[in-house]
Amino acid sequence: MDYLDRSFDERKENFQRLFTVVDDALEKDNIQQLAMGLDSILKLAETSPFKDLSSIEATTSALNDPTHQWDF
Repeated sequence: MDYLDRSFDERKENFQRLFTVVDDALEKDNIQQLAMGLDSILKLAETSPFKDLSSIEATTSALNDPTHQWDF
C-alpha cells in the first residue's frame, strides 16, 4: 500500500504543478503554454497507478513470490 500512497501523492503534486502552469499561462495570455499545460494534465489523467496491477491473480501471485522483483 505504501507504493500506492506514494503514487497518489506524486500524482497530486504533478497535478498541482500543472495547474500552476495553466494559471500562469492564463495570467500571461500565453496560448502555447496553456495548450501544453492542458495537454500534460490530460495525459497525466489518462494514466493510472493501477496499470501495473493488471489482474488480481497475477498481483497476488507476485506478492506471494519472495523472489519477485518489483519495478517502480
